[in-house]
Amino acid sequence: MTISIATGDEISEAEIPLLNDVVPCSVDFKGRPSVRSKSGSWKSSAFIMGAGVAERLAYYGNRISANLVSYLTGPLGQSTATAAAVLNAWFGTSSLLPILGGFVADSFSGRFRMITVSSVLYISGLSFMSLSASLSTSSAGCKPAANKLGCSPTELQIVFFFFSFYLVSLAQGGLTPCLQAFGADQFDEDDEDECKAKSSFFNWWTCFAAGGVLVPLLILTYIQENVSWVLGFGIPAIVMCLALLLFLTGSRTYRFRVNTRGKNPFVRIHRVFVKAAKNWKAAPIAISIEENGQGILPQKGAQFKFLDKALLAPDGTIDEKICSVTDVEDAKSLLRLAPIWFACLGYSIIYSQPSTLFTKQAATIDRHIIGSFELPAASLQQCFITVTITISLVLYDRVFVPIARAITKKPSGISMLQRIGTGLLLSSTSIVIAAFVERKRLALAREYGLVDMPDAVIPMSVWWLAPQYVLSASSDVFAMVGLQEFFYDQVPCELKSIGLAMYLSILGVGSLLSSFLVSSIQKLTSGNGQDGWFADNLNRAHLDHFYLLLAGISAETPLLDDVVRGSLDFNGLPANKSKSGCWRSASFIIGVEVAERFAYYGISSNLISYLTGPLGQSTAAAAENVNAWNGAAMLLPLFGAFVADSFLGRYRTIIIASLLYVLGLGFLSMSAALHSYNSSDCKNDANNLACSPPPFEVILFFFSLYLVAFAQGGHKPCVQAFGADQFDEEDPEECKAKSSFFNWWYFSMNGGILVALLILSYIQENLSWELGFGIPCIAMCFALIIFLLGSMTYRFRINSDERNPFVRIGRVFMKAARNWHAAPTVISIEEEAQQIMPYEGAKFKFLDKALLTPDGSEDNGHVCSVADVHDAKAILRLVPIWCSCLGYAVVFSQTSTLFTKQGATMDRHIISGFQIPVASLQALISLSIVLFIPIYDHVLVPIARAITKKPAGISMLQRIGAGIVLSFLVMVIAALTERQRLETAIRYGLVNKPKATIPMSVWWLAPQYLLFGIADAFTMVGLQEFFYDQVPSELKSIGLALYLSIFGIGSFLSGFLISVIEKASSGDGHDSWFSNNLNRAHLDYFYWLLAGLSAATIAAYAYFANHYVYNRKKQSLML
Repeated sequence: MTISIATGDEISEAEIPLLNDVVPCSVDFKGRPSVRSKSGSWKSSAFIMGAGVAERLAYYGNRISANLVSYLTGPLGQSTATAAAVLNAWFGTSSLLPILGGFVADSFSGRFRMITVSSVLYISGLSFMSLSASLSTSSAGCKPAANKLGCSPTELQIVFFFFSFYLVSLAQGGLTPCLQAFGADQFDEDDEDECKAKSSFFNWWTCFAAGGVLVPLLILTYIQENVSWVLGFGIPAIVMCLALLLFLTGSRTYRFRVNTRGKNPFVRIHRVFVKAAKNWKAAPIAISIEENGQGILPQKGAQFKFLDKALLAPDGTIDEKICSVTDVEDAKSLLRLAPIWFACLGYSIIYSQPSTLFTKQAATIDRHIIGSFELPAASLQQCFITVTITISLVLYDRVFVPIARAITKKPSGISMLQRIGTGLLLSSTSIVIAAFVERKRLALAREYGLVDMPDAVIPMSVWWLAPQYVLSASSDVFAMVGLQEFFYDQVPCELKSIGLAMYLSILGVGSLLSSFLVSSIQKLTSGNGQDGWFADNLNRAHLDHFYLLLAGISAETPLLDDVVRGSLDFNGLPANKSKSGCWRSASFIIGVEVAERFAYYGISSNLISYLTGPLGQSTAAAAENVNAWNGAAMLLPLFGAFVADSFLGRYRTIIIASLLYVLGLGFLSMSAALHSYNSSDCKNDANNLACSPPPFEVILFFFSLYLVAFAQGGHKPCVQAFGADQFDEEDPEECKAKSSFFNWWYFSMNGGILVALLILSYIQENLSWELGFGIPCIAMCFALIIFLLGSMTYRFRINSDERNPFVRIGRVFMKAARNWHAAPTVISIEEEAQQIMPYEGAKFKFLDKALLTPDGSEDNGHVCSVADVHDAKAILRLVPIWCSCLGYAVVFSQTSTLFTKQGATMDRHIISGFQIPVASLQALISLSIVLFIPIYDHVLVPIARAITKKPAGISMLQRIGAGIVLSFLVMVIAALTERQRLETAIRYGLVNKPKATIPMSVWWLAPQYLLFGIADAFTMVGLQEFFYDQVPSELKSIGLALYLSIFGIGSFLSGFLISVIEKASSGDGHDSWFSNNLNRAHLDYFYWLLAGLSAATIAAYAYFANHYVYNRKKQSLML
């Protein structure tokens, strides 16, 4: 309704409402701002709801198929087939005309006027139907035939009846969507209490509408069949008169929505599609520039990006009719409804069955309720369904919603799509139950010999049908009401009527699809003299097969709110949450990682023993080779991640890398087998040293070893990134699960390492090197099989930007360098034009120069977008964090070297007669991680989450920082322990006996090992999650490769530090800090140096972390 708003002079001072009492964008009947305390809410909706109940009474008083069939085949003298065709046409028209009514209301007349006009047409149509019935009754000179059927009516009477009949259909097409939309308009969505009330409104609307249906069923049916058709059609007309009076009585309490945009909504939305079609040739980069210029957020622009072309003016001209961002977003909102609309068609087909086939089932069974009273078959539908809806809606609104609201903190308890999805699930269940009940009915017909007696009553109680009716009604409580609220809520504000018309059209199209299915299946199944699924003799039909077919159709309909945006499944279809990703997929990938770490550490942990043993290398040469291999293995993930993110994708890279891994491990095992074969003829010299291996064996070994390093360079970053890809960051629950994923990933990984350290080291040293290398090869074969088994459950990320991410980010630095001389003022102007937020442009402002085109030329084809600059800044923001973690990586390197050297000099007897291998001390770290991570994930995180309200409990940077602090404590404890060891050596006179065992238990080292395991649980897992999360979406693998490179560089820095200190401290005949005789060395000094380095690391890290700005996509979660 278009209402002129009163000017300030026309409103008396007494009538000026309190500012907080004014409902925005709404006016009252006189065109003044709506006052919350005097208008809308339940006081207005009560009138509208009463009118809705009266309209349903009038509509169902004429619509019930049994009565219409009776009138058409009786007074109008039509055949049953003709009458059925007429009714189907009228039902279809009645279901689709609301779209026309909604269009007229939302575009021209407004809802109030449309309701008033439609009510008048409704009354006219019902009155004409009553008049038509009176003309048929008063026909003079008619002689009834022997078959007692009435005379054929005149052509004028038939035309007049159908004119009246379709006038009612036209009227309800304008009234139904507008009346409910106008009722929902009475609640202010910006007010929390009224928002809750609006959700309840849809519940009570359906409840009272269901109650209104009972009256025509119980009263009007009897009047029409036993008293008079004139009165049977006249009473609904009177009821509609009362409905109109009731509606108009509430006029002064109503709120009327104001169209703040002034433009016809259909015109402006239609223009979006036209403009997008005209600009279909526009380059993606030009669209990205315009999106950023218009301020479209990434999450808004992710779907239906082709419509963003409507933002462009042809050839860069200034077009006053250009579409706004609001127009484009409204067009997208309508398109987003289409999948939901189609997904609900399966439900609407099932919805059509209670009034048809369920009734046919009921007609063949025993319907006696008490004594001799037999319930009519047609009454079952409304008695069971209407009563269930009425009771269930009261329970839903008064019991279920408050409980759900307390749990979810949502005003309506559960979301609209969750409610609809629950209804779809219940409808599928109802149709499955109907199939089993029908099979029971057919079995009883065969058992009692009634197959060829279609009119016989099957000895089966009508109560067998109660579950399917009750479940069908329960599904309506969830799905029908949810669809009403959803289509009202999700359309643009000027199209609320058309939204509800779209909901009604689902039921209309579903009814037509049901008829099409029935007729098609009947033709297919009734050939060659066979009884079809819908034979007239239901005892020979197969309604159970049809019900199961409908259940299958419903099962194939994806659950609503179930599609993961930006992800596909293995078949290239949109990924469904219920069928893909999350822990079901991550469990396969974690299993792969356990096997891969088992294989990798099965080689690396004891590699130096193989080099100094079978290959006969010196300790120095072997140590050099191990360090070089470890460094290569840590840095190669950068190359593997580059290939995965730029060309192959993570899934293909993992498969190829796994094959190379298996090949490399197989070659290693072959190399060890060759050595065993060659050494069988080798004559050992007097000191029993093994013969030098032939060059071919050495070349094969190192080729195999570096093939493994190359393979894990592709495998390591991709498999973890692919695992994290299985969680939807936009889903709060999956976002929490993703944080736990990194915890359990590290937990499981260390489990694999622990097994490798305890088992494979023993096999390699005491049984066979070929078996020691062969078992990891077999483990990697299992890893590949496990990975491939999970393929059908995986989610595959879609690259929303088709350009190579390295190319577009590299272009940012190149463009910024070319525009280095640009004045700051020019950059500021461009930032404002591109709508860069202050926090985004505050750091690395020199990169904003990439937004400029040289000399102001139109170089849109190669200009960088805001998104490109933002991603380049995101990479640069990682550099300070990366550098500040190198100190931690240096400390990390000591656990496998100097800590082990300490342990070698101490008493390692655990129990009498058993001495723990010195290398196995590292298992304490893995054991500490395995024990601590479940405590962290199930105890510390929930406590922290309750305090901070963050999904992960603490932020990623806080977690990393906690681990760095713990590493400082580890170095302090290690230094104090080493000081104690040296003092013990001096006390017992063992300073010059390097091979003597210091009388000091190895358990003195346990605190530093265990504490370092806890530090790893914080920092290592935090770094994994941080570098995965903060890089651009197309560079997740490279993000994890950057994390791994910290430890590669840290290992090199540790080696550099040791060599420099060794030279500096070993001059003038002094023992160095790293003397071969550890009793004269000073590892304690080195540990104190590393403690100081850790302290400096903490200070630097705290500074950079405090100034770090999280990526825009994560800010809502981190704040």
